[in-house]
Amino acid sequence: MDYKIFGLPTHVLVIHLMVVGIPVAALATVAMAVRPQWRAGKIGFAIVGIDALAVVGTWIARLTGLAFFNSFSGFSQLKPVIDHKNLGLTLIWYVLGLLVAAILLVLAEKYERPPLTTIFAVIATAAAVAAVVQTIRVGDAGARATWSGYIR
Repeated sequence: MDYKIFGLPTHVLVIHLMVVGIPVAALATVAMAVRPQWRAGKIGFAIVGIDALAVVGTWIARLTGLAFFNSFSGFSQLKPVIDHKNLGLTLIWYVLGLLVAAILLVLAEKYERPPLTTIFAVIATAAAVAAVVQTIRVGDAGARATWSGYIR
């Protein structure tokens, strides 16, 4: 069943939130990686919270996307739609990686482990870049499927 809000498939609304939300989460995580004073205390936990919200939003986008895909039998025959679906199913792992890297960075800072903190800062930055790149890839595939006339 495909749910609609204001006549639009829910997936369309959710993904636009995530197109903004994932890069914001990634940028906040990179900022925390390069600013040690942000890792400790409330700012670090707030950034972990932002990353957790990105995971939840990505999961909702995944669920609504699958519901949208399953609501039309013809979608399973369209390569651009299949490409978008397959890429979209991977995005949750990138965003989860971002969350885990942020948690490890905050914990390493809290327990004063300087070598680990540096390593986790690099990993968090790499995870942020990977999450944004994958978001762009998924969004591009969805836009190609939509604007190529396959989804209306």
